[in-house]
Amino acid sequence: MQNTDSFPCSDAPRSKRGTILGKEVALKSYVCSPDGVHYRPKEGGIRLQLSILLTRYCDAHCPFCIAAPTDDPRTLSLSALEKTLLLLKKEDCVRGISITGGEPFSRPELLNEAVSMIFRIFGYGMEITIDTNGTGLQHLRDIRELAHVDTVHISRHHWLDEKNEALFGRPMPSAEELREAILSVGIRDLFVLNCMLLKGFVETPEDARRYLDFAIGTGAQKVSFITGTPVNDFVRRRRVAYEDVLRADDPSLLFTRGFQDYTFCRCQDGIYVSSQGRLIEFYGRHSEPGGCEYCRGLTLTPEGTLTAGFGGPVLYQA
Repeated sequence: MQNTDSFPCSDAPRSKRGTILGKEVALKSYVCSPDGVHYRPKEGGIRLQLSILLTRYCDAHCPFCIAAPTDDPRTLSLSALEKTLLLLKKEDCVRGISITGGEPFSRPELLNEAVSMIFRIFGYGMEITIDTNGTGLQHLRDIRELAHVDTVHISRHHWLDEKNEALFGRPMPSAEELREAILSVGIRDLFVLNCMLLKGFVETPEDARRYLDFAIGTGAQKVSFITGTPVNDFVRRRRVAYEDVLRADDPSLLFTRGFQDYTFCRCQDGIYVSSQGRLIEFYGRHSEPGGCEYCRGLTLTPEGTLTAGFGGPVLYQA
């Protein structure tokens, strides 16, 4: 039976006007669809994901990087961060915060203070995720509020150390070092491994199962398999759709839920059962660059500039 509270995608009003910090912005007006056809209108006030770029600098050289170039040494000042967070708290428009970059663990002391500041301003009910390439995992236990962080996403693109390092273009933590770092923290369900799907690396269902077995051994609670965003020729030539790796007819995979956001992105959750009967969650995501003319998130840059999305209109300058 069709949900009478939803509307066919052809009839969907995709945006509505709203204000953030006194600036008028076009905002996403619907909830992503579980069937790709019917979309529900988004009710209530403005609630957006905030991405904080503590720094643009990263010590890796990934050829698929959407944030490249990453040799800019500038970092976000704590005073600019505090001013912006206090304004957004008053505005009551943030539903979750992702700390990314660049590589946030390239400045572990700044990351530590930023995490503590976010919880001090928003409280422990605010969901915080941290994205890292893994080179700063030795600093994980220095994060005072780590027990309250929702997820730490670690980029790892192949189960073999040498193949993984070939993509990063530099020495990376070995599989054993990764396992030791995850287990030493002692927080259950904290870590997710992010794997970019690329030809010549992880590109087949067999590769995915091998990777998932590897991830189980590290102690991670989940794996995200990501279809590369076609930002350059390298990605366009090697791009692999997650549906070709996480196949619906694979008996080792139990798919739970999925969503689609028109042609912009789609995702799928599920559970993998190894041949030894061990379980791990998985997630597939496919996204396209640009495409919509409305805001679906907020971004705070190292220069203290708050924008509607990545590279969107400026809403505030700290």
